[in-house]
Amino acid sequence: MKKLTLTFCALFALLAVAPAYADGPERYSGKEKEVMQPAPPTCDLYRAHEWNLDIWGAYGFAADTGQFDVPNEDPFTPDIDPFTTNLNFPPANPFGFFFGNQAIDNPNERVNIGQVSKNQLFGRDDTFGGGVDMKYFWSRYFGAGIEALGLAAKTNFAGGGLLTLTARYPWGRFAPYVTGGLGFIEGGSTLYKFFHEDIRGVGTSTNPAAPPGTLFVTNEKEYWTIDPVYNHHARMLGQIGAGLEFRMTCHIGLMADVTWNFVFGQSNHADKIHLITENGADHFLLNGVQIFQIPTLNTANELRPGHGSDNQDFGMARFGVTFSY
Repeated sequence: MKKLTLTFCALFALLAVAPAYADGPERYSGKEKEVMQPAPPTCDLYRAHEWNLDIWGAYGFAADTGQFDVPNEDPFTPDIDPFTTNLNFPPANPFGFFFGNQAIDNPNERVNIGQVSKNQLFGRDDTFGGGVDMKYFWSRYFGAGIEALGLAAKTNFAGGGLLTLTARYPWGRFAPYVTGGLGFIEGGSTLYKFFHEDIRGVGTSTNPAAPPGTLFVTNEKEYWTIDPVYNHHARMLGQIGAGLEFRMTCHIGLMADVTWNFVFGQSNHADKIHLITENGADHFLLNGVQIFQIPTLNTANELRPGHGSDNQDFGMARFGVTFSY
């Protein structure tokens, strides 16, 4: 009878404590209960079958830096201004003849006299820009993607796109990588110097040696400007680079790299010299009255820019944010 009683007591004790063990490990401290939860699993920072979106800003620097020294020169020979009479008249001869020069009206001369910027993409030595790229990593180490970039050339925009391949080596939160790509770029500009001659008014000469009614220019202005000439042709673009990514969380990171970009593929057409001619005349006057004239020409050599892909290579230092999914 004692054995039977002890058996029932043991079964009752097991039934009493079984629900507590079924709920997992618990700790009791007096009347309070502390439940120990298992730690969540850590994420894999760099994963296979991962999509990366990079948004970055860039500092671009040209391979060809500096400028050519183009002097301020008047390209016209001779430069006989419109409606202008030579004011240094000789004394009247026994026959009363006066001699002067006069050319046709050309109020807005603008002649390209030379290339200024050695770089033919930015129009300057360096610039800023940015871009975005999307990559898919089919393994932890290799991925492919597309990239779009834009850079602020001189008063113009240079932009393009590439297909890229990336190899990385994850190491904790860091992942050094190398990248390369092939695509296109268009836009940009080259700086040239221009000669301007503006004629804004014509009046009557007050030179006592000039015949009465002789005309001369009252508002003539000669000056030089440095202006961009835009690129209007697409060129091929190749890119190589290396960088480092740092993952702050499973899905957000920071990236920094340096790339070198080769512009090629466009047939190169050199600058050409174009001869400008403007009709003028030497006038023979008798006491301010024209009796006959001899035609003459004003001539100038104008530079007509070519196009191609030379002198357009550049580097970029890029810094941005990575979103990983």
